[in-house]
Amino acid sequence: MLYIALIVGFFWIVSWFRDKIKPPSPPPASRPNRVPPPPPPPRPATVHRPSRQASPSPIRFNNIDNAIGTGGSENLSQENLDGLRDAFTGAPLDIALGLYRCSTCQVYYHRESYDVVRSENGGRCVACASTAIVQVHDKTSPGRNFTPDVVTLANFREHFGHVVTFEGEVKTVRISQRGTDFAVMFERKSWVAGFKLVFFRQAVRKVGGADFINSLQGRRVRVRGLLINHAQFGPEIIISERSMILEVT
Repeated sequence: MLYIALIVGFFWIVSWFRDKIKPPSPPPASRPNRVPPPPPPPRPATVHRPSRQASPSPIRFNNIDNAIGTGGSENLSQENLDGLRDAFTGAPLDIALGLYRCSTCQVYYHRESYDVVRSENGGRCVACASTAIVQVHDKTSPGRNFTPDVVTLANFREHFGHVVTFEGEVKTVRISQRGTDFAVMFERKSWVAGFKLVFFRQAVRKVGGADFINSLQGRRVRVRGLLINHAQFGPEIIISERSMILEVT
């Protein structure tokens, strides 16, 4: 035990002397105060300056009346319509019947003709198929007459939606179930399947009545009218005026 105590005492004495002769630790180096650098001067705001361009040219609109046809506009009168005909019926134009004009091809219609064109042909011009048909009031521009194509039983299906001239022998005359409309048949087929002239109730009196229509059976007829392919009643030429029946032999 004494031996152990001597060893412990020896190490304690050595440790004590080491602490005495150990040089003091140098004081920590002082840190200089770090001053943040001054902020950069503000950058001037960029101002967008669009390049100077030449002023656009003013938009100029053509006068509609002067742009249609040639020769400018005139006051509407019967004299300056002389020689012009209704594109639908072929009848001479009459101001008293009301006038419409196709702005695209310059053909004219009477009011009743335009009503038929609107209801049976979707408002499309019978000459050029345009829908730009406008009512004519106190101004007019030079117009033109429309000469319809001549069709036959062999090629009429190529001309739907247009006014045509057709000549053929009437096979039979049929009357509608309601007894007011007539079909003058050029083929021995049903009302729906056969090619025919159609006289609606409003037109029967104008063309000469039921007796005149029935008298067409077995005769050769030359007509001018709007040729359509009705979704329900098939191919037909609509007749609304006596002037559309050009010849009966």
